[in-house]
Amino acid sequence: MKEFIQEHKWAVILSILALIIVLLIYLIGWWTLLAGVLIAVAIFFGRMIDRGGLDAVKDFFRSIFRGKRV
Repeated sequence: MKEFIQEHKWAVILSILALIIVLLIYLIGWWTLLAGVLIAVAIFFGRMIDRGGLDAVKDFFRSIFRGKRV
C-alpha cells in the first residue's frame, strides 16, 4: 500500500481532496461553499493589494499565464 501511494502520490492527494469537496457540498450546501470560496479569494487579493498594490496582482496573473499568449 505504501508503495502504491508513493508511486501515485498526486492522484491519491487529489482524489482525497475531491472527496472532501464533494462531502462539503453535500453537507453544507453549494451556495454556502461558494460564498466561502469567494470570501477567501477576496481576502487573498485584498491582502496582496495591501502589500504590493495593483502591480502585485498584475505580477501574480503574469506569473500564472506566462508564456501562454496566443
